[in-house]
Amino acid sequence: GYPADEAETLTKIMMHAELHNNNQGISKLYDVNTPGGIKYNERAGPLIIERETPISAVVNGNQRSGMSALSKGVDLAIAKAKASKMAIVGTHNTYTSTGMLAYYAEQIGKADLIAVVMAQSPEFVAPLGGRKGVFGTNPLCVAVPGPKEGPLILDMATAAITLFGAITAKANGTQLPPGVAVDSEGNPTRDPAAALAGAFLTFGGHKGSGLSLIVELLGGVLPGGTPPGGPVSKKESKNWANTIIAIDPSLLSNTAEFKRKVRAVCAHVKSTGPSVKLPGEIEKGHLKRNLAAGKLDVSSAAARADPGGGGRAASAALEVIAARAGVRREAGQAPRVGDLELQPRGGVAPSFFFQYSHVRTWKRALRAPGSPG
Repeated sequence: GYPADEAETLTKIMMHAELHNNNQGISKLYDVNTPGGIKYNERAGPLIIERETPISAVVNGNQRSGMSALSKGVDLAIAKAKASKMAIVGTHNTYTSTGMLAYYAEQIGKADLIAVVMAQSPEFVAPLGGRKGVFGTNPLCVAVPGPKEGPLILDMATAAITLFGAITAKANGTQLPPGVAVDSEGNPTRDPAAALAGAFLTFGGHKGSGLSLIVELLGGVLPGGTPPGGPVSKKESKNWANTIIAIDPSLLSNTAEFKRKVRAVCAHVKSTGPSVKLPGEIEKGHLKRNLAAGKLDVSSAAARADPGGGGRAASAALEVIAARAGVRREAGQAPRVGDLELQPRGGVAPSFFFQYSHVRTWKRALRAPGSPG
């Protein structure tokens, strides 16, 4: 299984998503894009740093997990941007999901740096007017330091619907929203089965299609990911890529003054209407409520991961993880994945639970049976 440090990295990222009620969490253990989910690849080699300069580098994932490679890339980007005021780092040669991009961008934003993170994925999304998948869901994430509660984070896919959204609709027998997918002949469809055999669309017509292309080129092709349209697909080549850009605001402004202005602009935006939400505000609300509740229901993650089977297969696997993680069931519950305790252990503050508490137990589910730690 995964080495201890790598298991801890994956657990942190997935639990960060679960805390924010984001579908990039535990469901990644059963990612339908990758047989076996993010199961450890016994043939994977160590991460390799390539093309390194004082302001740049490429992380060759060497067929390790996408989360591990992107985490290493973020560490490099922060160190280089702190030393040289800006940095660009790419990753390639991975084939599993990197999860919630906001996790990575937040690390950069907390270092008082501006972050731009882009991710390439397999061919699920057609360009405007196209009949087949070319792009991935191709998310783009930007973090801006300033707000007292943490960086302002915009984390968005360029696709009009997620893969898990279509799979869930098919399992539930419901239609897709209009204008989000085409069938295999390129005709608009609301049938999730036809969409899964065809392609999703980008959001926002030609604007979203253009933005998805830019993410494909800069987040995928530039750092060495497999380009679409070649003899081998991205999924078949097992070579997906990411790009991280980190910028020190002091290049153009006094950092403290810039952060003050960011707070002022955000406050002004909020003041324009009672229903105005800033990017990431809803997710921060979920985080606050989950930490206050002191427990996290992970049974919904099982359903997300395996909607076609009613969550049964994923629930069974999560039962094993839950047992290893010390998960407590509510009294009288029928056998199912229970609530994951978020209470601190050893006096560690609850807000750091995913870093210091359940990381130590959940990571065991990713490691070989009987391995230490």
